[in-house]
Amino acid sequence: MRYVDVNVLIYWLGNDPLFGNQATKIVERIEKGERAVTSSLTLWLAHVLLSSLAERYSEEEFVKKVRDLVFLRVEPLLFKDYEEALKHMKLYGLDFEDALHLTTALRVGVKEIYTNDADFDKTPMKRLGFK
Repeated sequence: MRYVDVNVLIYWLGNDPLFGNQATKIVERIEKGERAVTSSLTLWLAHVLLSSLAERYSEEEFVKKVRDLVFLRVEPLLFKDYEEALKHMKLYGLDFEDALHLTTALRVGVKEIYTNDADFDKTPMKRLGFK
């Protein structure tokens, strides 16, 4: 199982000219049965970013597209994740958002992450999906 960072959803749903194709390939793997996990934080951040960036953003369409990814598990944030994220911020030099993603991934036993965020190279996570 692999963790899906927020940028994958943004690039996929926003048809990003630079990373949209790579994000779509990741999503297609998940649609075909590759098990993946993300955080409820990811969905919230994607909503906030897409609603400010996309001209014709629809919350209903966003929820439908994510719900249709039946092999993508959405993991809730727990209060202990916030406490652990503070440790990961110091240990790996991450911002709070990335530390929360890392904490969630490690809590559920994931060691690989789909992202183009090089900050994860400083962590035990193996970064995948973007060149």
